[in-house]
Amino acid sequence: MVIGLRPGGQPLVDAVELAEASASAIWHRPRLDLFGVQIDCVDRATAVERIRGFLTAGTPHQVITVNLDFLHKAEHDSEFRATINEADLAVADGMPIVWISRVLGTPLTERVTGVELVEESCRLAAQTGRGVFFLGAGPGVAEAAARRARDRHPGLIVQAYAPPLGPITLDENESTIEMIRKAQPSFLFVALGAPRQDLWIREHRERLGVPVAMGVGCVLDLLAGAVRRAPSWMQATGFEWTYRLMQEPRRLWRRYLLDDLPLFGRLSLMALDEHRAARRLAEQRPGGALG
Repeated sequence: MVIGLRPGGQPLVDAVELAEASASAIWHRPRLDLFGVQIDCVDRATAVERIRGFLTAGTPHQVITVNLDFLHKAEHDSEFRATINEADLAVADGMPIVWISRVLGTPLTERVTGVELVEESCRLAAQTGRGVFFLGAGPGVAEAAARRARDRHPGLIVQAYAPPLGPITLDENESTIEMIRKAQPSFLFVALGAPRQDLWIREHRERLGVPVAMGVGCVLDLLAGAVRRAPSWMQATGFEWTYRLMQEPRRLWRRYLLDDLPLFGRLSLMALDEHRAARRLAEQRPGGALG
C-alpha cells in the first residue's frame, strides 16, 4: 500500500487502509521458504502481536498452522500451497519444521502451535469483549470446547456449531456462513480437517468478515478434553506425534509413518544439500571463510 497526500495535504488513505498500515507497520515479515511453502519466522509472542494487529485492522485475515502433514499435502495440492502462501500469518506448528529451518540457516526460534494460538486468542477476546466462534469437530466436541473455554476465560463470548459429518451441502454451507455472519465474532476457529478447513476459510473469508479465521484441526478435541495432549517433554523434543499415534493408531498410522516420516527425511537431505551449496559458494567468494 502506498500512502500519499491529496491536494491540500489530506492523506490519500481511508480509515480501513490506515488501520491495516498501522497493524503491518509494527512487524516486519521475514519468511522461511521451505521448498515452495512460505512460513513466517515468528515466535509465539510475535504471532500474538500480529493477531492483535489483525483485530485492530478489523478486515478479514487468515492464519494457518503448518506442520509436516501440511507440507505433504501442499506438495501435491497447488491450491492448498497457494492458500498457505497467501495467508496473513503461517506459523510452524511442528518441531521438524524448526529443525529443518536451522539446517537451512534461517532458524525459527520456536514452534507456534494451534492450541497455543487458540488459547491466547480466547484470552485476548475475553479481555477485549470480542466474540469467538468454534466450528466443526465431532458431535458435541465444539460445544464442550466452548464450555471449557468459558471456564478458563471468564467473560468470554463464545458460540459453537458442528455441521453434520461428511460433505457439506450447498444449503448447509450457506446456513453456516449466515450463522457466523449473524454472530459477528472476531475469532473463527474451524475444525474440518486439513486442507478442507483452510480452503473453506480462504473461499469464504470475505463473506464471513471475521478479523481472525484459523483452521485448527484437532485443537477443539484437545480443548474439550476428548483427546489428551502429550507431556511437555514430548512436545519440546518433537515426539508429540508418537503420543498422538499411540492414542489413535488406526486413524493416524498412515499419515505419520507413510507420509510424514519419509517427507521429513527427504526435506532434511534437501536442506543439507542447500546448506552445503551455500557454504561452498561463500567459500568461493573473495574473502570467503569457513563459518
